[in-house]
Amino acid sequence: MKRPLVKALAGAMLLFSHYSLALSSDTEQPIHIQSESQHLDMATNTVTFTQDVVLTQGSIKILADKLIVIRPEGKDGSETIEAYGKPATFEQTMDDGKQIHGEANKLRYEVGNEYLKMSTNAMLEQSGNQVEGNVITYEIDKQQLVAESDSSKRVTTILQPTSKKNSSNNDSSESDAE
Repeated sequence: MKRPLVKALAGAMLLFSHYSLALSSDTEQPIHIQSESQHLDMATNTVTFTQDVVLTQGSIKILADKLIVIRPEGKDGSETIEAYGKPATFEQTMDDGKQIHGEANKLRYEVGNEYLKMSTNAMLEQSGNQVEGNVITYEIDKQQLVAESDSSKRVTTILQPTSKKNSSNNDSSESDAE
């Protein structure tokens, strides 16, 4: 009875295990933003991009209806990026070549704190494994993910089974040891 729970927990841990490695190399790349329009407020160091916004940074790609970049006191590396859409989406290629996909009505990424918050209809998926909730937060440097529900919907996690080839090898090894 405990074995499926252990496999489920291990699968949940593996879902995001390589995320920080790929993100750290991606954040060393320049940020490119394309949109139909932009508005710069020099007094607050805020740039608002609207209409079919596409942000790329290395393998990271964010699509949104509206994207706001805030650079407090003009400091590089301390940017906060907020993306809005129905939904706003992001994709990233992991170091192992796998894709991670996320979506929510609002994405907030704090570059200097390595903190990602997805809110309202949030979903994060990798290799068929998926977490859904009202709010998903991920502390990238600590590799800690928290998914939270609201009063109308519970957190949902979908873990794909391991392949039959891998599980049959594990089962035969265990039976040999007995």
